[in-house]
Amino acid sequence: MERCVAIAAHVAREVDAADDLELLAPAPLNIVCFRYRPPGVPEADLDELNLAIGHAVLTDGRVYVGTTRRANVVGFRPAFVNWRTTTSDADLLLETVRELGERVVSGRS
Repeated sequence: MERCVAIAAHVAREVDAADDLELLAPAPLNIVCFRYRPPGVPEADLDELNLAIGHAVLTDGRVYVGTTRRANVVGFRPAFVNWRTTTSDADLLLETVRELGERVVSGRS
């Protein structure tokens, strides 16, 4: 359990430091709520963008993370519970969300 909490803390730090991700809630345990929020995308489009990324994540298959609503904002909610999950797995999650997010944004332009 301690490793899962440490991985969640790592993800929260990475999200907090990123200019294209936004932490939606504190992450004191093993769950991190965040969303993709690239510069230049209007606030009104972010829910639709994150829902599209969520669909793309399921189709892509590299990682699995569900979407959620927190304070009426769509985001992602990874819950780290598997003892085999590594920090590299968590980094792959963030890389995948970013990559797919860039694809969705470029497809809308």
